[in-house]
Amino acid sequence: MVLDALIKIKNEIDPSLTFRRSCREGICGSCAMNINGCNGLACLTKIESGSSETTITPLPHMFVIKDLVVDMTNFYNQYKSIEPWLKRKNPPPTAGKEIPQSKKDRAKLDGMYECILCACCSTSCPSYWWNPESYLGPAALLHANRY
Repeated sequence: MVLDALIKIKNEIDPSLTFRRSCREGICGSCAMNINGCNGLACLTKIESGSSETTITPLPHMFVIKDLVVDMTNFYNQYKSIEPWLKRKNPPPTAGKEIPQSKKDRAKLDGMYECILCACCSTSCPSYWWNPESYLGPAALLHANRY
């Protein structure tokens, strides 16, 4: 995987190389970067066999902090702006107690919770490139759609 190669480079060649990583299972989204011209997760992207070189760059159209680490502040602020948490129309009957969710209500969320907020889709989106301050991007819009 690309992440394994980056770790090997950091450990054996250039200890100053900086990139994000965490779960190594495609769940956290922290290792998102541009690999051979496509945004993806380094932990899930295989190094092409027979290829003599792989081009790795930070996610496009975001401010680079260092090496492969980009500033995700705007992305997360936009996500927060849509208030992506579930809300009740009516106050709960008993404050401070757990409110069970029916299978029918849970099924309404299918297809809307799988986003891991890696920013790969937003940084691939031309509308986001041209208006990063005002266009929320696909990740935030997916979550806003559930209301």
